[in-house]
Amino acid sequence: MNQTQEGILDRAIAEVKSEIDTFSNLEQQAASEKKYKQAELFQQVQNQIRRRDLLGFLGSRNVLPKYGFPTDVVELKTDHLTIDGAKDIALDRDLRIAISEFAPGSEVIAAKKLWVSTGIRRLPDRRWPPYEYAICRNCKRLNFEAESLHAYCECGEPLNEGKQGKRTTFIVPEQGFVAAKETRSPGEAAPQRIYASRTYFARYKLPDRQGNDSAAAEIAPEELDESFADSPVQVWKRYSRYGWLAVVNDGMGSGFMVCPFCGYAELANRSTTRKGKKDRAAHRNPLTDRECNGGLSHYHLGHFFMTDVLETTFRLRIPTEGAIYSLLYAILDGASEALDIQRSDIHGAYYYQSSGMSPSLIFYDDVPGGAGHVKRIYNNLRPTLKAALARLERCECGIETSCYSCLRNYQNQFIHDKLQRGVAIELLMQIFGKADAGTHPGAA
Repeated sequence: MNQTQEGILDRAIAEVKSEIDTFSNLEQQAASEKKYKQAELFQQVQNQIRRRDLLGFLGSRNVLPKYGFPTDVVELKTDHLTIDGAKDIALDRDLRIAISEFAPGSEVIAAKKLWVSTGIRRLPDRRWPPYEYAICRNCKRLNFEAESLHAYCECGEPLNEGKQGKRTTFIVPEQGFVAAKETRSPGEAAPQRIYASRTYFARYKLPDRQGNDSAAAEIAPEELDESFADSPVQVWKRYSRYGWLAVVNDGMGSGFMVCPFCGYAELANRSTTRKGKKDRAAHRNPLTDRECNGGLSHYHLGHFFMTDVLETTFRLRIPTEGAIYSLLYAILDGASEALDIQRSDIHGAYYYQSSGMSPSLIFYDDVPGGAGHVKRIYNNLRPTLKAALARLERCECGIETSCYSCLRNYQNQFIHDKLQRGVAIELLMQIFGKADAGTHPGAA
């Protein structure tokens, strides 16, 4: 084992120790203030951290290679029900997909029945660790920390101002979800799903062996891509194994109301329509169907992981978020076509390194620990962009819009109305220094 691999494992251990120390200190503080119920909750959080699935944790921290090993899989639990066939159904998803498809209120069809998620599974004496987070309105990074978030983003922007800078808390549903006892026959309408999840770039971060943050450690510097030496646009890139991504389901902006005692959960906009605080808190344990008097707490659902990332910056003006995403998804599709990569294996996000700069596009392997795909894109960026441009020019949809043959897909539904084929063509032509750049409607 080489030194770098030993360091990765040491840092994973340091992260666990740091989280346990954080909640242990909170437990002691609560106990000293005679807040014994709160102290018990912090003790249960420590139990959750200590009893995490080992392979899943090491995989999501890049210690173990995860490609081909589905260690972040969670289920929508049905075997607690007396319904015929419930015990024979296996409804499981990767956690990043599950926080949308199995989120409380979502519906799933299996065995000719429609199942509704009604809670987040909670094991005895365990509690989901809370992570406070905020999306920086300046650089678009997602900042998160166990229990309490720091005051400023890495770019220097305060994390408590504006709509996007607002602090919220997410929990990671590591034990999965629980189905409601009632089922029904599926109708012609598609099942309801809470598609409110988005993936954000968080940071390059490695805790050192004492558990302190080391943001710049072992992160590759940017380099100018010489294969674009004939281009008027500078193309910078860097590859790292230590990119942190976070996916968050904000419940369509309103979040979820979750009982920390039994795991019952529902969309917050549903619970707030009820009358009176007593009715709002009244619910049944999703596993036992017994009445539970636990109060409901407001959370979002989230998951974070370390994986291989390629960061690429094109030094040109990209005027809108829609234009950024149009270029991002064009390049992802081009990589899939040029390098024979399964499209579902690669995804992307963006952020700004600093104010006034061009956005940095983040491409990542869609398996924590990486599959080597983004390293191939790093080594073949020019052919990737050529394939992206050719694909866009072949499409027959309107250049002021997009379709599933050029830019749209299942994962980017949140931005469909802003994706424009013509804008992506224009940006790619600028990168290649094409003479007719600027002729497409909607160009910058």
